[in-house]
Amino acid sequence: MSKIINIRELFEILNHELGLQKWWPADSTEEMLTGMVLIQNTNWKNADRSLDNLRGKTNFELNKMLALSQDELKELIQPSGFFNNKSIYLRSLLTAYRDDFDDWEKLSTHDLRKKLTGLKGIGNETADVLLLYYFHRSTFVADNYAMRLFGNMQAFTKKPTYMKLKNAVEFDFDFTPEEAGEFHACIDEFGKLKSDFFDDYILKLPTTIK
Repeated sequence: MSKIINIRELFEILNHELGLQKWWPADSTEEMLTGMVLIQNTNWKNADRSLDNLRGKTNFELNKMLALSQDELKELIQPSGFFNNKSIYLRSLLTAYRDDFDDWEKLSTHDLRKKLTGLKGIGNETADVLLLYYFHRSTFVADNYAMRLFGNMQAFTKKPTYMKLKNAVEFDFDFTPEEAGEFHACIDEFGKLKSDFFDDYILKLPTTIK
């Protein structure tokens, strides 16, 4: 008989194997927010090159970043790819951080998420990452690493949409914001590894995820 585990047990297995991740990797809030935009549709190596460019030019000082011309910003973030759009998205996010985030902090998680996804270039994944690591709300990020993990675990019969996987996992999601952040980080770190420790488990989620 297959062993059925719940989300909490999956988190504990990953956390035991990988240890604390202590995400998001950044030295300041402005760097963290910038990284959340630049990492879209690329890898950390490319995002880091853009972050290094911005660090050298602005030291991630908000006023200096927003004072950059659009052409300057595009040139600095070019290594992360999609720099035309990302320059627009980054300016939009940093402006909201300056002008709106203090007020948005008071909103319910549902309403806050709607505000975030209303920003240019902020889709489901980036909104959930913002909820986790800036606003410290307990939520699940159903990114590609999560999709692949739950797919390998045969947790659903066909690939779900982002929101279907997110809602299925959050059906029984009694996590603190800190635990939820670690869960996301562990899933992503596990996805980067060529690991076989899951060979000792036949892992399935409760049938509610199908």
